[in-house]
Amino acid sequence: MLNKENLSKLRTNYENNKTNKIRQRVVNKVQLVDLIQDSDTSLNYDFNINIKTHGITDQKSTGRCWAFAGLNILREKVIEKCNLDNFELSGSYIAFYDKLERFNMLIERLINYKKENRNLYDRYVSKLLELGISDGGFFTQFANLIDKYGIVPKDVFKESYQSENTYEINQILSRLLRKFYLDLENTKDNDNIEKLKNNYIEKAFNIIATIYGVPKEKFNFEYTDKSGEYHIDKDITPKEFYDKYIGLDLLNDYVEITSYQDEKYKYNNLYTEEESSRISGKEDNVTLNLPKDEFKNLIIKQLKSNEPVYFFCSTTSKRIDGVWTDIMERYGELFDIDLKLNSNEILKTNGITGCHGMLITGVNIIDNEITRWKIENSWGSKYGNQGYYVATNNYINNYVHRIVINKNNLSKAQLKLLDKEKIKISKWDAKF
Repeated sequence: MLNKENLSKLRTNYENNKTNKIRQRVVNKVQLVDLIQDSDTSLNYDFNINIKTHGITDQKSTGRCWAFAGLNILREKVIEKCNLDNFELSGSYIAFYDKLERFNMLIERLINYKKENRNLYDRYVSKLLELGISDGGFFTQFANLIDKYGIVPKDVFKESYQSENTYEINQILSRLLRKFYLDLENTKDNDNIEKLKNNYIEKAFNIIATIYGVPKEKFNFEYTDKSGEYHIDKDITPKEFYDKYIGLDLLNDYVEITSYQDEKYKYNNLYTEEESSRISGKEDNVTLNLPKDEFKNLIIKQLKSNEPVYFFCSTTSKRIDGVWTDIMERYGELFDIDLKLNSNEILKTNGITGCHGMLITGVNIIDNEITRWKIENSWGSKYGNQGYYVATNNYINNYVHRIVINKNNLSKAQLKLLDKEKIKISKWDAKF
């Protein structure tokens, strides 16, 4: 334990080191991040593998990165098919159904917990109520929403102040969920439980519809192409729009890939995380766990096929002037302390924080050496290079922990792994 003798020794050792005094004078004048910038954090934006995309979207003050990353892939299909200069799909449309499905799913879990005689002191119940409703999600959630509801153009279902600032609606829906739990505690027979559920679903729908509006069942798709010609596709449903103008089979043609190994997780296995689904009746998230070299090679292979790579990363490693780099390692240099961790060590010690979804849209490779990566974000065009960022190779190696790959890019051996039995992981043991 710390005592007077310990503290005295620590103080003496610190004060006897002149470098500590100099360092203290410097760091107290500026932000630490300003002291770790150099030529390596001022990378240029030229790439010899570079997928052209059409501008930057903006998720505003929401946690919808996972949805915007997906929509940014899909909109390129519409732009190509319709010969457009630019185009956006509706983030609000996805958010509307995500909020409703999420609320329904959590209510159903609480009902199931009651049937299993779990009470408030069971960690499944208490954690669900603690977390409540949030914005965050994953690719499989996005794919399931698209598969069930389709999509519409942004100008058909527009953003509002509330849809772009979701803190308040999340707080309201979370309170409603907790009210439901209290009523559920005092509800006995199944018929009354079903009535209670329907009553709360209606309340949630009314809140969500007030915030976002009610999506249309049919709409007219109107656009003017690059040659100036006007087009209209009348009375089309969101599903018909998706099938006609986009048509990707997200659920069957793509797979989420991770790379992590310890005594529980092993490479070349399929893992599914307990209670990771946000939509009732849909399968929990499934990931294929591959060695790091295969993980990285798949990113490059997909970029070479002119297809962006949807990925998740930790924001533990922040941006410096538009460059994503390992600032924790640089902080270590500042204090003359080793803070280096590789990706496996970061995941093992639960070091993935502030999970964020974006797209990799380019890479620069010189003499078989990767010098930098191109990132398409959804934070508007104000930051980075008009919304695009550069990532160091070290950042990609250590902080990108989940990618989405078209199965066409998998080897025969990797494809065979998809036929293996899925290993179910407790939500408490999830590492990626």
